[in-house]
Amino acid sequence: MRLAGEGTASGEDRVPHVVAGCDPSRLSLTPAEGYLLSRIDGATSLAVLRKIGGMPPAEVDRCVERLVDEGVLAWHAQRGEPPPAAPPAPPPRAASAPGAPPLAIDPGLDLPTDVQEKVLAFEGRLRAPYHEILGVAPDADVRTIKQAYFRLSKQFHPDRYFRRNLGPYAPRIERIFKKILEAYELLSDPATRAEVQRAPEPAPAEPPTGSAPVDPAAARRLRARLTGLARHRRALEERKRKAKSFFESGMAAFRNERWLEAAGSVRLAIAFDPENEAFRAAFSDVQRRAHEERARALLKEADGASQLGDWREGLRLYEEALHYRAFDAALHDKTARLSLRIGGDLRKAKEYALAACELEPDVAAWRRTLGQVYKAAGLAANARRELQIALRLDPSDAESRQELKGL
Repeated sequence: MRLAGEGTASGEDRVPHVVAGCDPSRLSLTPAEGYLLSRIDGATSLAVLRKIGGMPPAEVDRCVERLVDEGVLAWHAQRGEPPPAAPPAPPPRAASAPGAPPLAIDPGLDLPTDVQEKVLAFEGRLRAPYHEILGVAPDADVRTIKQAYFRLSKQFHPDRYFRRNLGPYAPRIERIFKKILEAYELLSDPATRAEVQRAPEPAPAEPPTGSAPVDPAAARRLRARLTGLARHRRALEERKRKAKSFFESGMAAFRNERWLEAAGSVRLAIAFDPENEAFRAAFSDVQRRAHEERARALLKEADGASQLGDWREGLRLYEEALHYRAFDAALHDKTARLSLRIGGDLRKAKEYALAACELEPDVAAWRRTLGQVYKAAGLAANARRELQIALRLDPSDAESRQELKGL
């Protein structure tokens, strides 16, 4: 498809629109593409989009081309052009044989069938309210929301399935995790949570058109209903206006690499207009950058606190950083070692050390830490097993050899 060099009638004057029924959140859109998508309203021409898109015209063309190719956008027919022919109806789907597994379950993938069933079941409730997605009460506190997010991220974080053959489940898991992340971010931020809870209910149905009622009481009820509908529409329009403003601010911050500011603005945009798929499509990349920045800041604080001897504060900060780096084996090991050093909660130390070994089972240092935790807990057999594995992985590990002598 060629945009820049086409004539006026078929190029810049053309008007893109979002294809009916399309869900852009199923695509991996860049923030630039998400921003551009938010400006496409079915009435704005390509020429205008090039001026208001907040990016160079060539970048606007590239984004539009990709979205058209992906089936997200289409062009309004020009005057005199016949409308596109309707696609042929799909052939009827064959019914599954009695007792056969559902068609979407594939035992040949590197994903257990019970996990595939969990993915399909979870995918079916992605349109539920945020608190239901996380499995928490509507009035759950921030700590409960964090715990729910951490539990679900262990099941559905894409990094858990790195280098596995997931077939069609790869985009499904990605989509689920994006929604879990969205729910966590919007409910754990008091400002966005308040707006989510303030969101108006769907508008009631329009009254039937026709002749005006002759009964005065019915006429009053109709006027009241129409007044309520108009008020509801105005409230929705105001929320969408605010959402657009927040989103534009967020994209400006993103372009200037102010990741945390960008994430906060996009969160507010989604809270004010949760049905806008363009906002949600841009959210994942914006939030990923914000998480990276937040994790770096937490680790720097944690390292500083630990070096000053404030181990409990260091441990708290490392634990918080794990919310953003749930699959960082080295961070799990560091948190386990500090928890062991404090000595207050060996159960937590074991949890972190086990996580490091599950993520990277062939690293001798992680096995040594787990062995040391077991040794501190008085579990000599478990400690011996892990320390021996550490020595098999690294025969020069003098620390593991020394630990074994004490068992």
